[in-house]
Amino acid sequence: MVKTWILGVNPMLLSRMKIKKRDLIILSYVLSTIIFVIVYLTGGTRKVYTNLMYIPISIISSTTGIKRAVIHAIYSGLLVGPVMPMNVEAGIRQDFFNWFIRLVIYIIIATVIGFFADYYRKEFEINKRKEEELADAQYSVIYSLVKLAESRDDNTGAHIERVALFSKIIAEKLREIPKYKGYINDSYIENIYKAAPLHDIGKVGIPDRILLKPSKLNEEEYEIMKTHAVIGANTLKEVIRKYPDNRLLEMGISITNYHHEWWDGTGYPEGLKGTDIPLSARIMAVADVYDALRSKRVYKEAYTHEEAVTIIKEGRGTQFDPDIVDVLLENQDEFDYVFKNTVV
Repeated sequence: MVKTWILGVNPMLLSRMKIKKRDLIILSYVLSTIIFVIVYLTGGTRKVYTNLMYIPISIISSTTGIKRAVIHAIYSGLLVGPVMPMNVEAGIRQDFFNWFIRLVIYIIIATVIGFFADYYRKEFEINKRKEEELADAQYSVIYSLVKLAESRDDNTGAHIERVALFSKIIAEKLREIPKYKGYINDSYIENIYKAAPLHDIGKVGIPDRILLKPSKLNEEEYEIMKTHAVIGANTLKEVIRKYPDNRLLEMGISITNYHHEWWDGTGYPEGLKGTDIPLSARIMAVADVYDALRSKRVYKEAYTHEEAVTIIKEGRGTQFDPDIVDVLLENQDEFDYVFKNTVV
């Protein structure tokens, strides 16, 4: 990723701070006007205060590009140009050559900074677009593998699409709760939506005789089935070694490894309890169980929406995070709609 600093102003940082370009333009003109007043009140251009004009010129040049930068440089140059005395008290005016050269210097500086700002802004956009395309391509490969894994044991054909939507709904609703506002943001919601389909990717390592068994698993078979969580997490850990600091994969690992943990600590694979379980996994636990209950499997019939909600409600505070169950109860019509209307 291109990281470019032009006189201390980073376009990425400005974007993150959500500073509007219009506000920076206004700020630059206000600063120039203030500097004009300072120069006049301190006695004129014979003192060093005219150099303060480089500040607003740098701001507008590094954020808006050459055209607006040059216009602002001319404005600033004229403010401390022919109308500004060299010595206010003595009434001595500036020589034409003196203020004109200053004006030309302002324009040159604005042009140079604006040129590099435009150049690196374009480079940043190109690199950002390439990174997004690469990320999309990588995710498409992972998603295809997930669909391949799902095809072995999922008869509904839309399980991963639904759990992704359920997870997104839960995360969006949780963000409205004060204690989650500082943790759940747009990026978190996007990542959980994309990472949710990875939750059962470890089932590719489970033998067909267990995965497709049309009856209840015995104790030994169930222990083997439980290993899918660790298998999936370890698979993603191998991927993240090549792509460190990938938040999507990090969340995918948490979801894959811990979505069978229980709120009361009796789940697997590590027996985590309460908030020790990653939030993304606690969200997936509810989303996955709701969809599994509603779906027909080789070993069971589908439950109705009302039956699924009742079962999850009974698990509030034992199997599931109470806050997340409350979100489901408050938005259950939306869950029912998604289940009935999501197709491959």
